[in-house]
Amino acid sequence: MAKVLLRPVLDREVVMDRNDWLASMIGALSILVVDTFPQQAISAERVSHSVSGNTEIWRIDEPNVKEPVTPYPQIVFRPGDRVTITAGGCVQTGGVGKTWKRYVDPLGSGSDRRYHGLVLVPGAIGNLPATVGSAARILIVRGTTYTVRAITEPRKAHLWLGYEDDNYGDNGYWGQDEGTQGQCKIGNAFVEHAFVVVTIVHGTEPATARLPFDLVLDKVDDNRILLNPKWAWQLPPRPQFPDPGNFPDPISQCNRMPYSSACTSQPTTEDNGTLCSLHGNDGHHNWAAATYEGTIFWNDHSCSLCDDDYNFRLVPPEGAGLTKSNGSVSATREKSMKLEFSSDETIDHFRTPWWDSFHKAVDESFSAANAMVFQKHAIVTGLLGLDCPHSCATELHPVWAMAIRVKDDPDDEVWAIFVRRWGDEGFCSDKQHYLDDLQGDEYVFRLPWRPGASSVSVSPATIFQSRLGQATGPDVVWSANNSILVSFRLPVPQSGEGERVNGELHLRWGAAPNVTIQPHISIRPSEAAPVTTRTPARPDEEDEPEDRFAKLLASMTPAQRSVLDARIPQKTISYDRAPVRPAAVAREVPSLPTRLVRSRPPRLRAMPNPHKKAMDEQLLDALRASGVNP
Repeated sequence: MAKVLLRPVLDREVVMDRNDWLASMIGALSILVVDTFPQQAISAERVSHSVSGNTEIWRIDEPNVKEPVTPYPQIVFRPGDRVTITAGGCVQTGGVGKTWKRYVDPLGSGSDRRYHGLVLVPGAIGNLPATVGSAARILIVRGTTYTVRAITEPRKAHLWLGYEDDNYGDNGYWGQDEGTQGQCKIGNAFVEHAFVVVTIVHGTEPATARLPFDLVLDKVDDNRILLNPKWAWQLPPRPQFPDPGNFPDPISQCNRMPYSSACTSQPTTEDNGTLCSLHGNDGHHNWAAATYEGTIFWNDHSCSLCDDDYNFRLVPPEGAGLTKSNGSVSATREKSMKLEFSSDETIDHFRTPWWDSFHKAVDESFSAANAMVFQKHAIVTGLLGLDCPHSCATELHPVWAMAIRVKDDPDDEVWAIFVRRWGDEGFCSDKQHYLDDLQGDEYVFRLPWRPGASSVSVSPATIFQSRLGQATGPDVVWSANNSILVSFRLPVPQSGEGERVNGELHLRWGAAPNVTIQPHISIRPSEAAPVTTRTPARPDEEDEPEDRFAKLLASMTPAQRSVLDARIPQKTISYDRAPVRPAAVAREVPSLPTRLVRSRPPRLRAMPNPHKKAMDEQLLDALRASGVNP
């Protein structure tokens, strides 16, 4: 069962069952941190905690020695913290004879490589990911004070303890003896069981110079994913940025390499792909998972042999995360970012009413598709990066989760939603990118409250379907005059494709007598009419490789196209029909969790996508057989 960790104003921690929390939370409790974590993170050991001013002291008695590494998510670190580790006591290591050994400095055969207690403090001691090899022996670091300099994975910015052994099954604290060479006995008494003491003196994050393409990591959403992040260049002027402007320029400022150490101090990943690399084109350079809220517009549908992507545009608040190279929405001339996801991986398989209608509208015309989403409010989570064949414009690609308010009616407010935790980056990609680290495998949308409303309920018209039947949701929790949390649970695949959810959420709003429910407040004043003819949606961006590839396909003769089509297998489509189990009713709570502030983005995971690579190579072979030089 998931747990909820509450840190009230007294900075003492209370662990409660989630349902008990929802039922018993009271207004007097000022919640500063709410975090969910897996049951496995709470082991049988005893953890005590005390606070004095800006100093926290944590003591773990009988730390887990039956696993290589154990997380302690309640013991959280921040940049600027000063951390000191002390430890002692003895552990049962199993085997024959007197087998207890000291936890910190064991004696006996094999103790040069086994039986040591380990510690990892992200940003200070050891390195993530947490493994026996990446943690440090407590013997080496005990008594020394370390300063937490940087935290690259905020979801894992907590204590990790480990233990070195080759067989963990018989370890523990049973059958105490004096130990190998008597190391666990002093006089007539046994040495106490192992313990670890962590002293944290909270400080301030050391000042560091930001580079133009460093993400400003000041806000996260309810998934602890970066929320509407900006580039450092978009901050108010600082000495190193004499003329910041609104948008950094990856061309003039960074010589087309905004991902270089001269322009960002943050780690990035790269995905170019077979087709994009054919002529030496640069591809995707990715920074972090990010969620953006804003108004959405339709852009286009890439050709089926290019990458078959559905492409939207989103206008983020205050131009957050955009570069000078980003194009504008043709109807409003506002700078925007592209949102991209493969229709092969998503909407081709959706048959819930709104998504099915939108799929048909896209196939019909630009104007039909644009009318269904024009200037709607949207919440989108995806992989934030720069698409760098030429211009290095910002995009979310792939989109992992999307919620669009497609109907703004208090009697039937409708949100079209899909969620997954995997996806490729289209034409310039040969990897699958995964949304890891969701606490409890739960993804959460926070939907805005409607002015004047006093309650909200979920209409029976709500419908969601999934690919594999592994998902649950939507679970709807609301707090009056605040917002609504809508959550889905679905696992992340270790490789390949995995579970996905699509559907529509119908909300019915209620109000007190003689109170009128108001329309949602627009985040922008623009009221332009929908565009009914196709006009350039991105006049500031150069053609992308898939655009040029589409022109190549269009220039083929009928005979060449006939050869190509004969060599490309037809796609087979299976529809997502597995029902998704929703919560019985929307639940009201006195208050909702406060969004956390984190200092570094979470980890990215990408794996080779052999299926896509094979399909790209098959397409290249077919083009060559038809007499076309790709």
